[in-house]
Amino acid sequence: MRVAVLGVGIMGSAMAERLASQGFEVALWNRTREKAESLAKSIGATVYPSPWSASERSDFAIAFLADDNALLAVAADMRRADGLVYINSSTVTPRVSQLVASHLEGLGICYVEAPVVGGANDVRQGRALFLAAGDKSCVRSSGRVLSAAGEVMEVGETIGSAMALKLAYNAVLISTVGVLGEAVTLAELYGVSPSTLQEVMKRTAFSEVANKYLPRMLDPSSPVHFRLSLAAKDLEYASRAAFDASVPLHIVSTASRLFKQAEVHGLGARDYTKVLDFMRPRRAS
Repeated sequence: MRVAVLGVGIMGSAMAERLASQGFEVALWNRTREKAESLAKSIGATVYPSPWSASERSDFAIAFLADDNALLAVAADMRRADGLVYINSSTVTPRVSQLVASHLEGLGICYVEAPVVGGANDVRQGRALFLAAGDKSCVRSSGRVLSAAGEVMEVGETIGSAMALKLAYNAVLISTVGVLGEAVTLAELYGVSPSTLQEVMKRTAFSEVANKYLPRMLDPSSPVHFRLSLAAKDLEYASRAAFDASVPLHIVSTASRLFKQAEVHGLGARDYTKVLDFMRPRRAS
């Protein structure tokens, strides 16, 4: 079975590695070809010059792209391919997912939106969660690929529903990290160490949050699991999705502005937990 992986950032690379390890034939495309070539050498995949050239002889294509514009650009490159199942695991707005679905279905391509909950290590270890929406037969077919990297939760047949669910989840996750950063800042202003805050949180329902995110937030050498720029984008998309339905998200919109400011101040390429590094000098000034 041949799968084209479109976009080999943190998540796309992890998916390509997992699929190759499970016996799939993997085709790769990435906007920066050099990155795809390096990955291809390590997993025995083939690199192609365009999304369509990677997909045209594949049974499935799975996209891990940065944003709405990237997804639209890749969709515009596709041509008629009856029977191809296109899995969109990028986190985008529901509206753009719907536009892409309509375009691809007009080309005979079966579109499934399946954003992923979990990180790259979850994908590599086969324990990610994919939130899938689309035509039932297409969703079930996509499970042949997605189940190699984790569990598939069928959200429904309405395109946009799985994407809205992913944005809702990310809104909780990212906003929580933002609040945690402010909690650390507040404690430090009064001479209380982050470790003391963590000890308090460990005795409450917030124990898992403290144990998982505080060490990443405080360790300057911790690796990037989720780029701050992408976290800022996801909060913006969550706000936009609700605004499209004439409903404001007040807390999410505030968190969105915070992460966008941190990105403007040069933290976009760092892990999103490093929003703390923006808060500390800002609060102290």
